[in-house]
Amino acid sequence: MIAGIVLAAGGSTRMGRPKMLLPAGGGTMLSAAVAPLLEAGLDRVVVVLGDRAEEVRRGAQLPADPRLVLVVCTDWRAGMASSLKRGLEACADADAVLISLGDQPGITVERVRMVTAAFAPGRDLIVPVHRGIPAHPVLFGRSLFCELEALSGDVGAREVVRRHEGEAVWIEVEALPDIDTDEDYRRFRAREV
Repeated sequence: MIAGIVLAAGGSTRMGRPKMLLPAGGGTMLSAAVAPLLEAGLDRVVVVLGDRAEEVRRGAQLPADPRLVLVVCTDWRAGMASSLKRGLEACADADAVLISLGDQPGITVERVRMVTAAFAPGRDLIVPVHRGIPAHPVLFGRSLFCELEALSGDVGAREVVRRHEGEAVWIEVEALPDIDTDEDYRRFRAREV
């Protein structure tokens, strides 16, 4: 069973407004980030909310899909590691988790399928990479869950990727927009039209 975890708990401090609710892909940024994971056939997709959780839950235009689970990380201010742990709690029975970011709406169904198709026994780390730089979404097999759960502070799963880069399966992909500021968002929307 492969589950997806979409990290969407941050405070959007550089944006100054909840970026998960910004228009993108015919819906919101968060719905555009979630849809490809569901369409690719993941068994469960866990969205981790934090700042303004109820506002995001109400306004994100997420599909009514029984595989979609929304959880709240009340400790979101402690950093990305706390959100990741909250997502893992909801995926404890999974064989692997595909970690994705709510502010990267450019992920496609094909990209998700490429990453999940590379997962097999003994291949517990599948990393998309663009010109040598790790990208998203990253797949972690069960053997790496303890290391993900041990992370703390504003440290993402990239730390675990660094530790295991020699064992990873690397898949070349296109760059994704990373939307942190109004300028990032304007560039993204200009390409979307």
